[in-house]
Amino acid sequence: MNARKIATSLPAAQFTEVERARRRLRLKRSQVVQEALDLWLSTLATAERCEQYLRGYLRHPEDAAEGRAFVRAWAKGLAPEDWE
Repeated sequence: MNARKIATSLPAAQFTEVERARRRLRLKRSQVVQEALDLWLSTLATAERCEQYLRGYLRHPEDAAEGRAFVRAWAKGLAPEDWE
């Protein structure tokens, strides 16, 4: 792995909470920071995709017929299944 070092400061209360959780989970500090950053980056990417979807939907909203078709398909999928 081609790693880079970073240095950062945390508020005392946050550091204490992170240390407590890190010890309980038996993780190294670097693992905790890497997992936190992975989660943050994933959240950013998801938020960008959601915003892109909403912009597209606002430009091209579904019409009433599409909405009714979706509701019918959704209701059909919720129908009881015959297991016999």
